[in-house]
Amino acid sequence: MSHENVEIVRKVYEAVEHRDSETVLALYDHDVELDGSRLPESGLGGLKHPVRGHEGLRRLHREWNQEWLEPEDRCEELIDAGEQVVSVVTRRGRGRTSGVEVETRRAGVWTIREGKVVRTVWFPSVEEALKAVGLAE
Repeated sequence: MSHENVEIVRKVYEAVEHRDSETVLALYDHDVELDGSRLPESGLGGLKHPVRGHEGLRRLHREWNQEWLEPEDRCEELIDAGEQVVSVVTRRGRGRTSGVEVETRRAGVWTIREGKVVRTVWFPSVEEALKAVGLAE
């Protein structure tokens, strides 16, 4: 099942790249939880507390696009972690107000059940994400 989980996460990133929100939401469980509270920018874009459900994802997307111009997540690697998948991502964007360009690297731990993403937790480093899934020393 783990290879299938990696493919589901890959499909999420492909759909995001093509701005296909219908496909993105179809890959997420209706009660999905997205937790970005560990990220340094967690106070921005609605990440201070976990986001729940499709409406929470839509709200987060709207807030993110209000704060950033040309936001982009580039998935560099997907790591099979058994029941979970770790994504290594470079996020780029330019502050809508400041015009400052920002680039950060982060990692997400994705939990998939019955072919749907049920939870994603974001970490400020790959090492922390690997530790969370038991792959770090």
